[in-house]
Amino acid sequence: MTTLPRSPPLTALTKVLIATLAAQASIVMASLVLPVLAPAIVRAADIPLYLVGYYSSLIYGVAVLSSLATPVLLARFGGLRLHQGMLVLTAIAVALLVAAHPALLFASALLLGAAYGPTNPASTAMLALHTPAERRARIFSFKQTAVPIGGALAGTALPALAALSGWRGACLVVAAFCGVLALLVQPWRSGLDEQGGATGAARPAAFLAPGLLLQQRPLRAVAFASFAFGATQFSFSALFPTVLSLAGWTAQAAGLVLAMALVISVVCRVPWGEVADRLGSGRVLAVLGALMTACSFAAFGIDRTSSTAFVLIIAAGFGLSAFCWAGIALAETVRRVPPAAISQASAAVIALTFAGALVGPALFSSIALVTGDFHLAFPALGLVSAAATVLLVSAERGAS
Repeated sequence: MTTLPRSPPLTALTKVLIATLAAQASIVMASLVLPVLAPAIVRAADIPLYLVGYYSSLIYGVAVLSSLATPVLLARFGGLRLHQGMLVLTAIAVALLVAAHPALLFASALLLGAAYGPTNPASTAMLALHTPAERRARIFSFKQTAVPIGGALAGTALPALAALSGWRGACLVVAAFCGVLALLVQPWRSGLDEQGGATGAARPAAFLAPGLLLQQRPLRAVAFASFAFGATQFSFSALFPTVLSLAGWTAQAAGLVLAMALVISVVCRVPWGEVADRLGSGRVLAVLGALMTACSFAAFGIDRTSSTAFVLIIAAGFGLSAFCWAGIALAETVRRVPPAAISQASAAVIALTFAGALVGPALFSSIALVTGDFHLAFPALGLVSAAATVLLVSAERGAS
């Protein structure tokens, strides 16, 4: 009797990539359940539609704090167990939406923020154990595709699920999926978490992790870039469709432009990572900052007379830059710190990114409120990105 050859066992790196990318994409998708299904949910909860924005802001606000707790959590539970816990929290958070009660919506945002924050720095610390230094930027960039993948799933799967089983059914499906995913990775836990000592070498002072990024000039540059580029990225995704709507575009067309930028980012993240592995992650990060700056200033010119090609070029530029920088920034951070400090430093970088997600859209909206013009916010973001780019270039020159 002929026996079929056995498939080779998965490497530790492959297991970490599969588990962390699936978990992060699922949590990103879950964080968008309320925004995507907002009309139905807020109607059932009898709350104003504008409160949806505060729901998202609360998620990122809590994520800033929970991401800083990552080193302590890693030391206590291990990387994969931590991801399992975050998936369970996410499942509970989405299930709470079913009640359509304002207090439970608030609790849902708190739980999602607690789950959202640690997943990225924890996965970074896990991958750093198993990724060769010469492949770090491309592997981290591949891992970061979880964010646009989660966003794309939210935009496509959630409306379809809601059409089939109602918005409550869609919430329950997402909650069940997160719970099942937490169970599916259980067989890998002992093999990965028993190797996780380096990911969790944390002290009680882990909440002071941002101080690690101030110890040397290149890290200070990456720290500010994480904040500035995070502000640009989340401002674009949150408000660019609104700007296009004011310029006469339909909501559907504006949404397609945003989707195009996300698709471009998924395709281009890994190639950018390969370039960063060859030329240096700090240099490529500065190039992405320069492209973000150029796109921000170009977006100032969008109005009702703008051609479709002009708008698509700007959106593509944002997709190439504002959605592709995070993995490279994490690779540069890991390169600059000792192994025992990886979890603390990556947690601080992610916390600053979430801080940018809070400040960027708020700054954008405040400028529009004061001036009466959304367009003026783009040059402001451009100046912030430009400052970060200058710091990165200066740090590279000082390090060479």
